[in-house]
Amino acid sequence: MPPTPRRDPRALLVTPVRVPARVLGLALGLALATRPAAAQVFQLQGGGSSLFEGYGGVLSVWGNGYEGSLGIGYLDGIRLGWSARRLLAGRDTLRLGNDALPFHLETDVFGGGSAILAQGASLQRRRGRTTLQAFGGASANAVAAPYFASNTPSRAMAYVRAQYDVRRNLSVMGHAVATNRQTVLGSVRWAPALGVTTGATAGIGSDAPYAAASLDARTSRLDVRAVYAAMGNGFRRASAPMPLQSELERENILLTWRALPALTLSAGRQHFRQDSAFRGLPQRAELNQVSANATLFGTTVSSGWYFSRAGGMRNLSSSLSARRDLSPRMQGEFYLLRVLEPEPSRITTPVLLLRESITPKLSLLQVITRERGRTSVSFGGTVNTGLTSVSLDYQVAHSPYLTTNPFVQSIGLNARVQVGSYALTLGSFVTPDGKVHYSAQGSTFFYRGLTNLAGPLAGNAGGRVDRFVITGRVVDEAGAPVEGAAVEIGSEVLYTDSRGRFFHRRPVTKALPVRVVLDDFLVAGKFEVVQAPRMATPTRDERASALTIVVRRVTTRP
Repeated sequence: MPPTPRRDPRALLVTPVRVPARVLGLALGLALATRPAAAQVFQLQGGGSSLFEGYGGVLSVWGNGYEGSLGIGYLDGIRLGWSARRLLAGRDTLRLGNDALPFHLETDVFGGGSAILAQGASLQRRRGRTTLQAFGGASANAVAAPYFASNTPSRAMAYVRAQYDVRRNLSVMGHAVATNRQTVLGSVRWAPALGVTTGATAGIGSDAPYAAASLDARTSRLDVRAVYAAMGNGFRRASAPMPLQSELERENILLTWRALPALTLSAGRQHFRQDSAFRGLPQRAELNQVSANATLFGTTVSSGWYFSRAGGMRNLSSSLSARRDLSPRMQGEFYLLRVLEPEPSRITTPVLLLRESITPKLSLLQVITRERGRTSVSFGGTVNTGLTSVSLDYQVAHSPYLTTNPFVQSIGLNARVQVGSYALTLGSFVTPDGKVHYSAQGSTFFYRGLTNLAGPLAGNAGGRVDRFVITGRVVDEAGAPVEGAAVEIGSEVLYTDSRGRFFHRRPVTKALPVRVVLDDFLVAGKFEVVQAPRMATPTRDERASALTIVVRRVTTRP
């Protein structure tokens, strides 16, 4: 069979950029006026977060090769935000307005990385093995709420990021930021053997020296991730507003050994430097841990020991858990959480969880906790009707910054309610200070223009929008969106936007094959697929559930 013809990426890429009001109005006005036959997809979203105590909403519009958004929010007053992006000739992308400039180093093997909040104009170009992004404007203080950000210019700033793939197993990258304090950091990434990647970074960040070396080695039975980082006082990746983050310093290593098919052992040591606005948290923390996970006679047992230091205090704690099916409809789970040091905070907390499946759509949860001589009972469960899902589930996390009791227990809330074409979601999350916060948001899609559709909207000509949709996101292992990833659904190749999203409309519900086209990524570097579905079935908007595709950046052998 002849190869399936590919569409021009310029007709498929849909990604947002932020612009001032007059610029956005002009851009959207020109788009609407000069493309009367082109389809446009609009999404209206709104939400809030108890972490930032901010609330807002945004109207986004996608067309052939461009995207824009207009947002309004409240945080100590009404604030506005604007965004727009245009794909130029070839693979060039122009951004205007509010932006988040990526700042990922080749030695970030534990995830991490961050972004600089800014307001101005940037151009990204990719030519062969070289990718260049240049920005001019100002750093910005952001007001953040889910799906909305309003940036206020702070100080003049220029930013350049460049990457060059010397060979298939060797690449170099550089970041430069010019503002009141300067940043120049260079990184190199080398893969001497299959499954083994090394990296090095050196330079200055905010006028303070920085150097790091890393190793990421993965085999069928043993994984090793390690980084050593040294930094001067006052080091920051950029003297500009950046999202909350923890920077690794000194020696950091994590070993994972799959000794047997049913037995996994791990050990690690990490040093964190907290760069955040959380009051009362020590600036630095150290965590040493060993853990084991085994499955024996139908029972899954996990155990871990944790030794941490923060703010001149140390903590020794352990956890033990066991999970087993008690009957075809009942599952039991037991946790034993112990704090051994400091002695005044010594405590043992047993927790028993019982999960019962009442029907395929309904399950119930009981959580019984015994702490300091008191017994408490909590209830939860899951309801999933297809259109609506609500889940109250038990969560436990370990934070090395909490030296008296590092275990954070909470009942996590996740809910999705579909009312017609409107989707409402509510969720909870835990921050490093051990507090539980909540976020909520709602969204809906609507459409304009019904002919001459291309890319994600292909097949919609003929006076109507196809009724069924496939939606999804492409993210890395840390959960960060991957922009410009290529995903083939059926015979159509789609490219993700700046939030890693893609969507594809179809007139029927026939399942289609899904393939990640690694060679067609618009973003620089090489990737491999960690997780991806093989098939996807189009559904109505109100029933659509986003696919998740996970990829990992790698450097391959020659």
